[in-house]
Formats: sequence, C-alpha cells, structure tokens
Amino acid sequence: MEKSRDVWTISSLLNWTINYFKSKGIESARLDAEVLLSHVLGQKRIYLYVHFDEPMEAKELAKFREYVAKRARHIPVAYILGQREFMGFDFKVTKDTLIPRPDTEILVENTIAKVNENFGDKQSYDIVDIGTGSGAIILSLLKNLPKAKGFTVDISANAVAVAKENAQNLQVDDRCEFFVGDLFEPVKDKVF
Repeated sequence: MEKSRDVWTISSLLNWTINYFKSKGIESARLDAEVLLSHVLGQKRIYLYVHFDEPMEAKELAKFREYVAKRARHIPVAYILGQREFMGFDFKVTKDTLIPRPDTEILVENTIAKVNENFGDKQSYDIVDIGTGSGAIILSLLKNLPKAKGFTVDISANAVAVAKENAQNLQVDDRCEFFVGDLFEPVKDKVF
C-alpha cells in the first residue's frame, strides 16, 4: 500500500488491494480483499459497499496491511483470520488443521439425512470421525443430530486441541470424545 496517500477510503483501499492481489496471481482477489477488510472492520461484506467513501483509521489500515502482506504470500484467508465458516458455524482453524471445504458440506448434509432416515427412532448412536482436524464434520453432525455421540481421532495433538476448542464453542463437547492416535487404533473396541 502506498504510504504517501493521505486518506484511504474503503473503496480506494479495496480497489488497490484487488489490483495488488491480481498482480500476485491470486485468483479470488476481490473476494479475499472484501473478506479481509470486512473482518478488520468487524462488519459484513455489504457494509463495504454501503460505506464505500468512509475513511479508514490508522489502526485499521495497519491491521489490513498485515493481512494483505500475508495473503500476497499466498497464505489462505482462513489461516490469516484463524477461522472458517462451515455449515453455518464458525470453526477455528490453524496450520495444524485443514481448512474445511464448502463441498464437504454436501457430505455432512447427506450424512444427516441418512442417519435420520435409518436411526431416527433410536435413543442414541455413535459416530466416529477419523482425521478430525478442526472437527468441522463431526461437530456439525453433532449440532444437527441431538441423539448422536461423537468420537474423534487425529494423529496430531495440536489438531485435537483445536477440535476440542471448537466443540466447546459449539456447545457439543459433552457429547464428543477426542483421541490422539492413528486411524481406528484409539477406538478399535467400539462399534459405530
């Protein structure tokens, strides 16, 4: 960002950032710029277009510069912000977890439908998530299937810690157990 400019408005900052991201080969330049700026401002993306001529404060500019520099190095937006929306819920993500993908929501939606179809009358049932990462899949299932109990396994203790935090934030930690281990080893005696 040019340091000589006296006043950056939301519009001028977005336009500059979009062009800068494009010059760095970032395909989703507009979306990324909007998401990062709206996060800095603590507003929804529509705010950027309703308040396009609003001047930016020095503190906001400093934070945004930090985000822009990271994104220009091709660090994913979710890692920059430390969160990703999945199935309508916010999940913490770190370098120790994969970023939940929007197309994985189809898997969760289909699983919810199948479980309701096949186990809707049961008192309870157990679901296991191997390689849980952030916990986006299992925790979204638990939010939508109140009779389910979840078991998660990940080889990374750091990923398990992130999943536990996400479970607490979504208030399903009382129905989920977390294991550090390889594949089914920690839950080999259970039936799912």
